[in-house]
Amino acid sequence: MNIVVVTGSISQQSNNKKIARWFDNNYKDEVNLIHFPLETIPMYNMDIENDPPAEIQEMRRLFNEADGVVMITPEYNYSIPGVLKNMLDWASRGELVLKDKWVFMLGGSTGRFGTLRAQMVLKQVLTSAGVQAKVFGREIQVDMVHKKFEDDGNCLDERTEKYLKRGMDEFIESLK
Repeated sequence: MNIVVVTGSISQQSNNKKIARWFDNNYKDEVNLIHFPLETIPMYNMDIENDPPAEIQEMRRLFNEADGVVMITPEYNYSIPGVLKNMLDWASRGELVLKDKWVFMLGGSTGRFGTLRAQMVLKQVLTSAGVQAKVFGREIQVDMVHKKFEDDGNCLDERTEKYLKRGMDEFIESLK
């Protein structure tokens, strides 16, 4: 089973990349996790959408071959990061590569509310007429993420780890 993992931050020190590493540590033997690097995506440009660059063609190929997608997003100014929105803009033009594709949304922030507001925005974009993805029912917001994960993805909080495991197990089961 192929699952594309998109982390909505391009920072190597991103707390959300720590969550992505947790998925690698815990699911590498169960599913094929393919991390998609947002930093490779050029800014969306209508002038080139009909003849997109190689990075967009590769993005489309990965999404087309994926059984599902995990999107791990931080929250910037009550919304999703621009790099994630840019990728979704490309995904909504020409070939609709996320149409009817299951997406498991989650994210972590250093505040008390996790990424609740960012996920509300992400859900609106994912279910828009241009994207038409299917949003998996369980949404996970990890609060105080900087205290719960080590750089290598090791989770220090038993409750958070159980919550992530239950969510991912249910997501994988729904893709079967």
